[in-house]
Amino acid sequence: MINRHISQGWTEIVEGIYNGVIIVDRDGKIIMCNTSGCDLIGMSEKEMLNKHITSIIEDSTLHQVLLDEVTLVNIQQLIQGRVVVANQSPIYKDGRLIGAISVFHEIPELKHTHNLLDQKEKEVEQLKEIIELLYDGVIMIDKQGLITMMNQTYGEFLGVRVEDVIGKHVKKVIENTRMHIVVKTGQSEIGSFMIVKDKSIIVMRTPIWKEGEVVGAIGKVLYTDINELKTLVQRLNVTESMQDFYKPELKKVRGSKYSFDQIIGEHERMKEVKDLALKVATSRSTVLIRGESGTGKELFAHAIHEASNRSDGPFISLNCAAIPDNLLESELFGYEEGAFSGAKKGGKPGKIEQAQGGTLFLDEVGDMPLNMQVKLLRVLQEKEIERIGGSQTNQIDIRLISATNRPLEEMVKNEEFREDLYYRLNVIHITIPPLRERGKDIITTAHLILGQLNNELGKSISGFHPNVEDLFRRYQWSGNVREMQNVIERALHIADNGPEICLEHLPPYLLDHVERHTDVSVSSFSLEEELERAEKAAIIRALKASEGNRTEAAEMLGIHRASLYRKMEKYSLLRHQ
Repeated sequence: MINRHISQGWTEIVEGIYNGVIIVDRDGKIIMCNTSGCDLIGMSEKEMLNKHITSIIEDSTLHQVLLDEVTLVNIQQLIQGRVVVANQSPIYKDGRLIGAISVFHEIPELKHTHNLLDQKEKEVEQLKEIIELLYDGVIMIDKQGLITMMNQTYGEFLGVRVEDVIGKHVKKVIENTRMHIVVKTGQSEIGSFMIVKDKSIIVMRTPIWKEGEVVGAIGKVLYTDINELKTLVQRLNVTESMQDFYKPELKKVRGSKYSFDQIIGEHERMKEVKDLALKVATSRSTVLIRGESGTGKELFAHAIHEASNRSDGPFISLNCAAIPDNLLESELFGYEEGAFSGAKKGGKPGKIEQAQGGTLFLDEVGDMPLNMQVKLLRVLQEKEIERIGGSQTNQIDIRLISATNRPLEEMVKNEEFREDLYYRLNVIHITIPPLRERGKDIITTAHLILGQLNNELGKSISGFHPNVEDLFRRYQWSGNVREMQNVIERALHIADNGPEICLEHLPPYLLDHVERHTDVSVSSFSLEEELERAEKAAIIRALKASEGNRTEAAEMLGIHRASLYRKMEKYSLLRHQ
């Protein structure tokens, strides 16, 4: 029974506390209630003894503390029509649960107590320390070094009776103690070795402060068996080794798959885009990635996450266009058990919760329905989320990256996309150029894809026939890199073992393109010259449209202002401005 573990000294401390204190045994039956507690409850201790706590306080959570063996802090309850706040903790003896304690105050009285600190505060603080360290070896002294409290466990370890040592100087009870020194220095001593009764133990000693002055010290035996500590250290080493193993494995599953090293491209526009993405990777700002379908928007999102300080966290992606509208909310926000028909037992976290501490990537965000846009905006503003069918809000810490190939500005004008969400997403925008505008990168990309597919499919195709490379340069690639990957994968299967991919291995629609144009084996003009002509013409049109405003012209062209100056100088356009 817990009754025999409560000494007279404990009873006096509990009785002297201004707040209400009630203690129950492991079955939830009341075995002690101090005078303040009785006054708040409106019953005498005799009337309550041996009765279950819920029969006295209907909405008491002390029985839950016993069942779950958890500490509850600042729990509000209604007692006799008065609102009280309680702190509740389980009580252990030799590692075994033997009861629970609740310290409670009426809310107006709590406010009054905060303003009027007195001698009782010392008793409350002492009780708090004792509850936390309850049935280990514990000793407490005052500033003169006199023992004011020692628990039974420590007394048994020292071979003394607790009542015989109260009031004695600590040096007379524990010969080589340093408790009195801690009182003088005010410095804690954590994890100190000490010899007691021919046993090596590990202890901690902590000063007790009151209004800036040391008024005593409390000591606790951490380990009475050094072998136990060695075992714990070994278990810790094993745990750390397992963590080192599983951490990269977890990252493979939930982390990013690509880095900036895997984004190839020597074209000037691609270099500028990569430089910008790398600069913003370490920030917390939201990023909006623009570009045609298949340009590699998700690849850039992965790379930004990998280069950020969240790289150890999860990378969670969701394609807003691939999920039906009626399922998108549950995918994004999650749901509680019983929220709707077919909901999983125990509920399910949404993509936002899964991205906690990491990055959430919303692809095709322009396809998100308006009602979901409102809810997403609230999450970004409040940084908290509530599951479907739930009532609890949880704080979130995520970095959002979104992508779209849709004209969001026009959609905002047409009220198809919320303007406030647009500005929230568009803090930093990155526009990826289409494949057809990347010059020599087209062939570099093709060879990279060929190498990757050779490895995946077990092929050994060495390269492309010159006619194929020439066609790749001329073709507009409306599907960009994704289309090129599909074309090359099909050609690998048709070509079988090569040695190279030829025109006849390409899909029919590309061969039709060959027939509609001149013989691709002999270029009638330089591709580089044609690209330069087109670039110069585009710059001239942008300068005219912006009436010579170079900043606006650069924005129209999707390049940096410095790049515009270099190109204007290259094409001798500066003197005409």
